[in-house]
Amino acid sequence: MVTTVATKPIFRDKRRRVWELDFLRGFAVLAMCFDHLMFDLMAFRSWFSNSYEVNNPFMNKLSELASAYWNTSRLDNIGFRFWAHYIFVFLFLFLVGVSCALSRDNTKRGSLLGFVALAFSGVSFVLKAMGIMSDGIVFGILHCIALSILCVAAVDVVTRFNKRVNLYAPLVIGLVILAVGIGKNFWSMVYPFDYAFNDDHFLGYVLGTHAYGDDWFGLFPYVGAVFLGMYWGKAVYSERLSLLPALGGKWNKPINFVGRHALLFYLAHQVAIAGLVIIVCLCLGYKLNF
Repeated sequence: MVTTVATKPIFRDKRRRVWELDFLRGFAVLAMCFDHLMFDLMAFRSWFSNSYEVNNPFMNKLSELASAYWNTSRLDNIGFRFWAHYIFVFLFLFLVGVSCALSRDNTKRGSLLGFVALAFSGVSFVLKAMGIMSDGIVFGILHCIALSILCVAAVDVVTRFNKRVNLYAPLVIGLVILAVGIGKNFWSMVYPFDYAFNDDHFLGYVLGTHAYGDDWFGLFPYVGAVFLGMYWGKAVYSERLSLLPALGGKWNKPINFVGRHALLFYLAHQVAIAGLVIIVCLCLGYKLNF
């Protein structure tokens, strides 16, 4: 007697994600949130009319710690924040590139994000006019990511005639862009930095030869990190499978959640963090300037 065993067809679960990519992306987003929290704690006194009258010891201590943290990003005092900033920016953009390698329609993704970035710029200039922001955002991280995605999408299409060229083109382009951008000091927000928007430098804001705004990330050298991520995604994650499946589990779900919704956290985190600081200060007796 022959017994047959019914088996389910093997297929790829479209909902399955590479957990370590979500985890690293979430970790980078949380590092960004911490960075902005430190900035708010350093600057909060200027938000309130009676800061020096209240003179709360707890908030003063937090402000001192935040100032010490941010002071390590100055060129005359290069320290933890200076290096951490560029490490996490590179990591985040590298992961954008890996996601591009796994995506089926980068042109659509880049275009949609571009519209979000333009809307974000519009809001920033409204806030600047209201005196809430010191500068508007002309070419920030969202703009950089959107245009970078469109760049890697274009290269991917152009190089599809040859599988080997398609694989290694992002690697070569990424290394060249990083070398040029770093060699020309395009990564620095200190020089040359425009303290007022200059129409003549708009292309420079995009490419990275000039800087302007509270949030600025020119293509050079940052798009190079996206190209390198694209190569890594093609070379290592071609099967869309985790390299560390045994390490995945419940322990990483909170950070993975942040990684899966990175754009939402980016758009909401500054308002949420500033709001939290304001609420705490109001409870301690501080009075807002406006």
